[in-house]
Amino acid sequence: MNRRIFAFLGLAVLLAGCKDPEAQGGSGTFKDTSNEFVRAGNDVIVKKLKIYPATSNSVQGDAIYLVTFNFTNTIADPLQPRLEHFVLEDESKVRHTALDGGSPILAGINNDYSPMKKGEARDFTVGFNVYQSTTGALYYDPT
Repeated sequence: MNRRIFAFLGLAVLLAGCKDPEAQGGSGTFKDTSNEFVRAGNDVIVKKLKIYPATSNSVQGDAIYLVTFNFTNTIADPLQPRLEHFVLEDESKVRHTALDGGSPILAGINNDYSPMKKGEARDFTVGFNVYQSTTGALYYDPT
């Protein structure tokens, strides 16, 4: 009997050590990937891309691309950046608008949308609800 308890506790400790700390807080697992799916558009430098499964009832896609990037304002002085102007345009010219809420995966994102001077650069983290293996370019569309 004691052997079973110790074996069970040992297995529990072993499995607890296998958890990915960055995947906590979101739903499902993620794939940490290079920028093979998201290319930088004008004034954007893509720093990090993580791919998470979307919620099961999503009709817009089956994945959430969580993208961290640096945006440099070359458009206006000053520019008030807006979330909905960050766009991921896929190979079929479908435009996916950025998200920073609406999913547990996006919880805790806190971007600075205060005015930016021309030439100023700032990091942003946003999500895009897309279909798995979508590729495209990330850019800021001021229109």
